[in-house]
Amino acid sequence: MKIGIDIDDVITDTSASMKDYIIKYDKNGELLENIEDIMRGDASTPFIEKFFAEHFLDIARNAKVKENAARIIKKLLDSGHEIYLITARGEKRKIFKGAEALTLDYLKSNHICYTNIIFDAVDKAGLCKDYQIDLMIDDSIKHCEAVRNENIKSILFTSIVNKSLSTTVERVDNWLELEEKINNMI
Repeated sequence: MKIGIDIDDVITDTSASMKDYIIKYDKNGELLENIEDIMRGDASTPFIEKFFAEHFLDIARNAKVKENAARIIKKLLDSGHEIYLITARGEKRKIFKGAEALTLDYLKSNHICYTNIIFDAVDKAGLCKDYQIDLMIDDSIKHCEAVRNENIKSILFTSIVNKSLSTTVERVDNWLELEEKINNMI
């Protein structure tokens, strides 16, 4: 099976790292007021764009790997599955400049294995279709629903940003639950 996995808030706890930076640098409340958009990489104002450009690399570097993520990904690979990391991080948007090299180093130093990595993934449903992904795991309801609309299985990984939102996409709260769901699909 080809499994697509988002990085931020699925493999890493990027929201927790970002929240620390938002609290530290948010002098006028604009960042906290727009936290959901910020977590999605939406630099909707010049101030938010500046915040991203100045702090995203440190935020990503300091995000912790979620418990069991590296072990379960390795186990999936060892079982013959292909793992495609599909992320909005990349060099095409100025808010993520430098993110590709940082991400590759981060994944290596944290023992996150994968078959392929796709950067600058804005249309994840289209990419899943193009790469013939069988299952996509993401923390974005929008991406999960779009993937499902392409008749590709998707699982929503609960995060700070989506935990209070309702969806009909299957949801998991941690990597052990995700492993169980994947095993039940096989």
